Amino acid sequence: VTGRANITWTPKLDFTDQTMMYASYAHGYKGGGANPPPPVAQNTGLYRFLGNTITTHPPDFAPEFVNAYEFGTKNTLFDGALTLNGDLFYYNYEAYQVSQIVDRTAINLNFNAHAKGAELEATWEPLPGLRFNFAGGWEDTAVAKGQSAVDLMDRTAGNPNWVVVKPFVTEASNCIFPVDVAKY
Repeated sequence: VTGRANITWTPKLDFTDQTMMYASYAHGYKGGGANPPPPVAQNTGLYRFLGNTITTHPPDFAPEFVNAYEFGTKNTLFDGALTLNGDLFYYNYEAYQVSQIVDRTAINLNFNAHAKGAELEATWEPLPGLRFNFAGGWEDTAVAKGQSAVDLMDRTAGNPNWVVVKPFVTEASNCIFPVDVAKY
């Protein structure tokens, strides 16, 4: 079951022309699915002992669920010359789906994760035709402890003591080695 519940309140405040406050909760779902099959290796040399399929990623990925909480306010002040809006949010993901390129194909992986943050937006028009806008935000995200994936844009994680190499021409994946080992 998915859905969203939203509550709004419009209090009469002396210091604003109009104020609306809101709170919402939403529960969302995105279906899982199958990843493409892994590469098939040549049945020669080293691969004779490994079989003909290399397991580089899971065969499928789980559905994603999110619980989203949000609280905010929208305000008009100074006879409409200023609008000031603010928002706080927290998203808790179960099996968040992340796409990666692995072995020259796109696959999906699952991670438990959360995101929290705040947003602020203001528009001030002190004189007709003169307008100042501001929009800013802060966000903090993290995957669950113990879960990780390789950053495919920087497989060495910026460590100069490691290098990316292709071990065999028939190998679908690159791998990393210590620089000292790769010299030989």
